[in-house]
Amino acid sequence: MAVAAALDMSRETVRKRRMRFAAVGYHPKGHAGYFLHMSNRRDDWPRRLRWLAGGIAAVVLAMAIAWVLFVPAADWLARHDVGSAKGPLLQTARDDARGQLLTLGGGLFVAGALAYTARSYSLSREGQVTDRYTKSIEQLGSETLEVRIGGIYALERIARDSARDHPTVMEVLSAFVREHSREQWPPPPAGGRSDARAPEHTTRADVQAAVTVIGRRNPRHDLRPVDLAAVNLTRADLTHATLDHVNLTRANLTDADLTDAHLNQANLIGADLTVADLSNASLVQADLSGAQLLAVSLDGADLTHASLIGAQLFAADLAFAKLGVAFLTRADLTHADLTYADLVGADLTDAHLNQANLTHANLRGAHLRGADLTGATFTDADLTGARLINNVNLSGATFTNATLDGAMWLASAQVPEGWQRDPDSYRLKRGNTSSDESAAN
Repeated sequence: MAVAAALDMSRETVRKRRMRFAAVGYHPKGHAGYFLHMSNRRDDWPRRLRWLAGGIAAVVLAMAIAWVLFVPAADWLARHDVGSAKGPLLQTARDDARGQLLTLGGGLFVAGALAYTARSYSLSREGQVTDRYTKSIEQLGSETLEVRIGGIYALERIARDSARDHPTVMEVLSAFVREHSREQWPPPPAGGRSDARAPEHTTRADVQAAVTVIGRRNPRHDLRPVDLAAVNLTRADLTHATLDHVNLTRANLTDADLTDAHLNQANLIGADLTVADLSNASLVQADLSGAQLLAVSLDGADLTHASLIGAQLFAADLAFAKLGVAFLTRADLTHADLTYADLVGADLTDAHLNQANLTHANLRGAHLRGADLTGATFTDADLTGARLINNVNLSGATFTNATLDGAMWLASAQVPEGWQRDPDSYRLKRGNTSSDESAAN
């Protein structure tokens, strides 16, 4: 009986111990849970103590501020109002002062609550923008064209809603254009012959959407110029696009529509704009050095102070274009239409203007040193003060009704009818050509 009682007691002891161990996460076959549980409890203590200490400190501070406001501060304000008065008058002044302080405290509390609410709203909004941005990036990497386009327009919305995220969105979209614009589109037909000619390249719909978004962004939020170097935007629609300061170095913009586009101070060095339409576009101080502008339409475009050094403008339409003080050194303007163009002070040194039409063009003070003007038409053009010297080629050029007052004329070239050259300054003035020739003889 004694042994049985001892065994029962031992079993009961073991059962109770197991219950206690189970309560703290202990298991007989592995007591790592027990130590993990105890470790977590130990780690939680400093945090709990800090929260408790912070709460007590906040309560004590609030009570101290309340005591200062309602006892010393109220008493000081009361005495300031009633002076040395005592009794009921002083007590009434104290009550009034406490009421004023209570109103002030309430106002400060409301202001703090509003500030806290505004901060919470700002943080919540930032979190929403981050979530939207992450989802848009995921869409941008989709295999489905429509999903990618949706992601692009979602990024545009983010850039409009958040000026802080605008530069990042523009960098993402410009990288997307640089990466995908050179891919063949439309793709070659499946199962076609290996030697079959690929379809004529055009801009893919998602790439078009990306450049459209870039073209209508708010440039005031840009931190750096948008980089679209070496992109292929053949036949892209960029009408009314805002591309000021954009880097389009070596970009392929063949047959692109840039009507009324803004490309002020844009970098278009070496760009290909063959047969592109830039009618009424603004390219003030743009750099088009070495650009291919064959048969391009630039009628009415503003190229004031633009650099077109070495540019290829064969058969270009520059009627009514503004080229004041533009740099056209060594530019090829063969067969170009420059009727009514503004070329005041333009530098056309060594330029090729063979068969170019400059009827009614304004070339006041233009530099045409060494230019090839073979067969060019200057009918009714204004060349006042222009410089046509230093081996300029005037073979077959016509100057019917042109204004040549003060123009420097090549000594070996024949003076137009109705004008005479000053032998010392080589400048032209109205006079009798025959008398000039006899004087020269």
